[in-house]
Amino acid sequence: MVRSSRFILSALFVFWLGVAPSIAQGSRNLTGSVDYAAVSREIRGFEAIVNKALGAAFNGAPFAVYQQAKGVYLQGYGATFCFTINIHRALVTPFGVVGGKDTTPEQKRRRIEDLKDRLSRILLENGEDLKQLRKEDTITIVGFFEDRNFPEEPNQNKTVILSVIKKDLENVIRAEDRWREFKLRMKSFEY
Repeated sequence: MVRSSRFILSALFVFWLGVAPSIAQGSRNLTGSVDYAAVSREIRGFEAIVNKALGAAFNGAPFAVYQQAKGVYLQGYGATFCFTINIHRALVTPFGVVGGKDTTPEQKRRRIEDLKDRLSRILLENGEDLKQLRKEDTITIVGFFEDRNFPEEPNQNKTVILSVIKKDLENVIRAEDRWREFKLRMKSFEY
């Protein structure tokens, strides 16, 4: 009886050593590699959230979202999501300019700041949904803002990058003032 109890305990201990790392890392396998089917589903879900925010930010502007968000998993880095916005909200076609209104530089700046705020909140509220990422991995959103539709106007294209390390995101969830703490940990720059 004692031998069988020890055997069962030993077997359970060996089983736990083999299973615990995989449980701790979600559906990663024992070698620590990523389940690409799962990460693909997670990325598509995050893309949908970003695309919904893009649609809400530019509601009623049929040519504003030039390229919807597309995500990719980069081994050793994390997940990156990119999109392109026509901030001028007009489209030059062979038949002339369609859908554009005169937009001041101040209005464009406000639109970009509003979208940065929306995307920052998406990172804070939905970054944890990317369960396949390791704690050291980074979640990055890259927005390309094109502003060059009219030939007589100078190009004023802008790239905005929002980035957070997953471990920082996990630590922020336990913070008392989550938004303030998140803004301190998130990297945001543009050029």
